[in-house]
Amino acid sequence: MDERYGRRGSKLRPSTIVLASALLLGFLIFAIYSSFIAKPLASVEVTSYQQVDANHILGNYTALTGPEGASCSFKASAARGNVVGFVEVQIPANNSDKKALQVIVKTLEPASVLRADGCRVK
Repeated sequence: MDERYGRRGSKLRPSTIVLASALLLGFLIFAIYSSFIAKPLASVEVTSYQQVDANHILGNYTALTGPEGASCSFKASAARGNVVGFVEVQIPANNSDKKALQVIVKTLEPASVLRADGCRVK
């Protein structure tokens, strides 16, 4: 039937297999490097927090940055889990995570939890 209608088999060409294998290998190398070997460019961690009054929560945190500064955000949540306050702070370049920093977040209602939402490099 293949000869009669001119159909070819669905065999994969060796060049297609080689190209797909090379792309897969490149992706795996990138994933392993970025997950386990590369140092993060910026990170933040809340060490403690306390409610100052009904509309403010104070947090102590550490932040690590590389040769470029970063912008880190914090979210304050109420007991129900809804976000009631948000602030973004600028962290200077080459900041050590050994140095304790403080942030005050203004809230719409009393907050029970302060979380670091993440950092972006400038």
